[in-house]
Formats: sequence, structure tokens, C-alpha cells
Amino acid sequence: MKIYLNSYRPLVHNRAGRTAVQKYGIPPFVDASCRREPDFEAEFPSITALCRFRHFAPRLHEKDVAVYLTVKRQYSGCSEQHWRLTALLQVIKRFENHERAAEWYRSAGLPLPSNCMVEGNAPVALDRTDRFHPSLDSWDRLYRNKARRCSVFLACRSLFRELNNPPVVTEAIMVRSFGYTPATRTPPTVPVEPVQRLIAEAGVDLTLPV
Repeated sequence: MKIYLNSYRPLVHNRAGRTAVQKYGIPPFVDASCRREPDFEAEFPSITALCRFRHFAPRLHEKDVAVYLTVKRQYSGCSEQHWRLTALLQVIKRFENHERAAEWYRSAGLPLPSNCMVEGNAPVALDRTDRFHPSLDSWDRLYRNKARRCSVFLACRSLFRELNNPPVVTEAIMVRSFGYTPATRTPPTVPVEPVQRLIAEAGVDLTLPV
């Protein structure tokens, strides 16, 4: 089992996203894009290459764990810039293309995650996103192109997930946990021990699988 530390842009990070949260009652810390990446809201949350492309999803295999932090911002509830710890996802199924993943979700009677790029699975409406792109069609085409070029799809179980008021992770907590501030843009593998410290510092009662 390998553990990866990753970050993403939550819906609540900008004004357009906060408007969507208030208008539609969307959990504020879901991913902000029209193809939620990852899709935390699915019963079996899903990770694909739509965001990091070949730098992340293809590196993961069954039993690996992805630790998700928001990008660092001054979110409501804390006066300093900080991260939020929103999810720890463990891969239970790896598919080499989205079509196989869609078959698996459908066979279980489950709706498809929004980042499953198959025919008939529409993107999230633009007014439910942070409007990072002004055109939903062009935004979705970018993702479809990425999915064609790198089609790994990972179905996960949630070890921890909090999308409404996730724990605050300050710079001090990060340094106490790792001894430094790790980069997350190209998600690194990290040892179990500092991640376990991070979880405990954030107030989450969870022992990582080994």
C-alpha cells in the first residue's frame, strides 16, 4: 500500500462557487469543476486522470490511499490561510478505461460519478461549479480529451470524508506532522507515520490501514 498526498480546488474557494453552494445546497467542499475530480459524493468515490493527467491516477493501484486536502486558502472559520482535510480514499477497483468503470457502477445499481466520461453521463451544470471556464462545452471537451489520452479510473472506499465542515490543517500542523510543508501539485508518496500524525492533529479518529 502506498499513500499519496493530493490537493484540489473546492467549490467554496471563490464567489461563484459560494453562490452555487447557497443556491443549490451543495456541500461546500466538493470539487469545483464540471467533472468533480475526485467525485467525493459518489457512494464509491472516484479518481481519474482528468485533473493531474498522467501524474497521479495511473500511479495508483488497489489498496493505495489518497489523502485529499483543499488548496491553501483563508476559508471561513479560521483567520489564517490553511488547508482543509476532506477525505481519505482507498482504491478498491482499478479500471483501465471509463467504460469498464461505468459497467461496474451500473451493475451495482449505482449512478455514475460525474468524472466517468462515458456517453450519456453529462457534466455538472455550469452554475453548480466555480465557473473556472466560461463555456461548459469547451470545459467538458478538455476533460474528454484527457480521458481519451489517459483513461485509468479508480473506484474507492471512503476511510474518511467530510464535505461540509472539514478539519482545519494549519501550516503549524503540517510542519509538526511532516517536519516540512510537502508539495501536493504533483502528488508525492508519503510515509504512514506523518500522515497518521496529520490525521490526529486534525482531530480525526482514524487508524490508517497497513
